Amino acid sequence: MLRPVKCAVPADPDAASAAPRHDAVLWGTTIAGRPFRPSDWAERLAGLTSAFGAERKLAYSPLVCPVDVRGSHALIVSHALADLEPRLYQFLLNFARDNALVVTWEANAIDAPRQLEPPPGVAVHGEPREPV
Repeated sequence: MLRPVKCAVPADPDAASAAPRHDAVLWGTTIAGRPFRPSDWAERLAGLTSAFGAERKLAYSPLVCPVDVRGSHALIVSHALADLEPRLYQFLLNFARDNALVVTWEANAIDAPRQLEPPPGVAVHGEPREPV
């Protein structure tokens, strides 16, 4: 039986203890403040959890949700995924760590994604602006 590896993503020790109880929100901004590319990265990662449903349509797992929060791309990863698929949970958190993405831990984010606010320093992306 494989045991989940403890993730090193949280920068502060309090966040590590919060990880099992809170949902991870992977933001599409690096810790350097740059937008992460490609722009559909959240959908690609969520696609790892997708399956064809009864209507023959592809659907994401209810435990992994790509969202757009006020123009900023994010991927919500439910804490329940750590128990059900610990290797996938670790893969997603390691992806964030390896790509230096901003990660926050939010209570019930998967159930109420519209309640999320991008953390300070997360770039809000909109339509490209033309030079004036």
